Amino acid sequence: MNDDVDPILIGSTDDIEIGTVENFEYEDSNFAIYKLDSGFFSTQGNCNCEEQAPLSEAEVEEEELECASCGTTYSIVSGDCISNPELDGLKIYDISEEDGNIYLNL
Repeated sequence: MNDDVDPILIGSTDDIEIGTVENFEYEDSNFAIYKLDSGFFSTQGNCNCEEQAPLSEAEVEEEELECASCGTTYSIVSGDCISNPELDGLKIYDISEEDGNIYLNL
């Protein structure tokens, strides 16, 4: 987390259902925001595949996601590529919760 940048309000903790992913845009960047049983998580908004598919269209199952375009699976928690460990993982970002809201910490 960069201490020079204030946390960015994403929205209410109730805005996202458990087991889903939502797209969040900030300053020309896309982020994927996940709500899992274990809490909130964030990764880069697009897959590393050639199509750069939006991860908001990915299938989420427990703590993993599968790209809707290429089928590559990643860990939502660590960003690691599960289906092919030789591929680059997803960049992950810190999420915090405060007073019923969720924040992206860059």
